[in-house]
Amino acid sequence: MDVKMECKAVLQKGEPKAFYGLDVPAMVRDCTAVGAGLTIQAILLRRWAKKGQYSTFPLFMVMTGAMVVVGGLSILEGLSIVWGSLVAKLWERDRLLDGLKLRGNEHVLDVGCGHGLLLVGAAKRLPRGRAVGIDLWSQVDQGSNSREAALKNARIEGVEDRVEVHNGDMRAMPFPDASFDVVVANLAIHNVEDPEGRAEAAREIRRVLKPGGRIAIIDIFFVKQMAEFFQKAGIRDVHVSSPRVVYWPPTRTITGVK
Repeated sequence: MDVKMECKAVLQKGEPKAFYGLDVPAMVRDCTAVGAGLTIQAILLRRWAKKGQYSTFPLFMVMTGAMVVVGGLSILEGLSIVWGSLVAKLWERDRLLDGLKLRGNEHVLDVGCGHGLLLVGAAKRLPRGRAVGIDLWSQVDQGSNSREAALKNARIEGVEDRVEVHNGDMRAMPFPDASFDVVVANLAIHNVEDPEGRAEAAREIRRVLKPGGRIAIIDIFFVKQMAEFFQKAGIRDVHVSSPRVVYWPPTRTITGVK
């Protein structure tokens, strides 16, 4: 085999890379479609008005200018979600897990684990421990979301033997009391639609934590409300971080101890 063919074979094989999902793909699609549609309409309206030399041309200029601005902002919002999915949430994962300063022998639970972003990241830091994920696998919140996708990422990252993934609801988890040293979640709890459901999730997280166990929760909505739920559930030293604008919408982190 000559050098050119050998290089081609290597490129075709490639090394598989973990992919942790595109968040809210329907919103990305809608933002892009709306933005592109408004921009195209604005361009066509301007050309039509200019060609006809209408007296209202200045008004068309203002109106179509506004359409371009709105369309651009819509496209930008879609791109920001893609950026967050592919880049920013990886940074936020590392920041969260580095802050936990894991010893390496803990049992860590990732609530709403999705494609395994925190699950796999934790497992890589647990040579003598175990990372467990649980999810309902919503296709709205994350595209191509499945248990198999999480396990595939664990396999690609070389931590399959330290990981287990369960189908289940964070409001009624199938784990015994005091099972975990740490519970983490990333952009998951806000997807529980009603406040009582979020309160149930907080109580369940507290239940499965060992005494002295810690929580570290990243989310974008209902963060202060969730912090109150954790306090009422019996989590102490609850702290809410300042907004992190590296992700859009900005994230906050809730930490606390049982």
